[in-house]
Amino acid sequence: MLKIGRRFVVNARSLFTAFSLFRLRGDNLLYFQYIYPTLIMIVIFTVYHQWAKNYLVVDIDKVVASATTLMGVLVGFYIAALAAVTSFPNNNLDNIMAGKPTTLKERHSGKNEPISRRRFISILLGYCAFMSIMIFLGGAFSAAISISSAYKSPALDWISCGYWVIYTWMLSSLGTITLLCLHYLIDRMHRE
Repeated sequence: MLKIGRRFVVNARSLFTAFSLFRLRGDNLLYFQYIYPTLIMIVIFTVYHQWAKNYLVVDIDKVVASATTLMGVLVGFYIAALAAVTSFPNNNLDNIMAGKPTTLKERHSGKNEPISRRRFISILLGYCAFMSIMIFLGGAFSAAISISSAYKSPALDWISCGYWVIYTWMLSSLGTITLLCLHYLIDRMHRE
């Protein structure tokens, strides 16, 4: 039984390989992994709660529907880009990144191993594809389910607020990592 449980966990890890992004280590990666998405989320919530309710009418359902539609398109784009990067015949992509290279903390050994540009970009695109799927599902979930109650419940308010914090952070993270990926595809990938 223990062997089956261990096999279940090992196989389940494969479903979340896209989160390898958070095992990457580099000089400025912390900004793209956590700091920028969190700051963007805070700005969005601050602007919405301070000004949007008083001065603008924001139809959250339309925003979510638009984001969900966009995610449906982006999933295919990210997967196609991932396939292109992994098969693109450029020897520079297989070199370890220049300067102080980005490393990936290996699961089994715990060591930080330097990675190639190809693997770095693949990890970025894989994360973007996964997040697009999750945001798509989150938007579909939001459109399909309405949580309401006959009485005012602080617990429902907290659940709703928590959902929007996570959804907004995921959108912010996807945007940030997409811009980082574009930077590498446009500029860094072609350098020696």
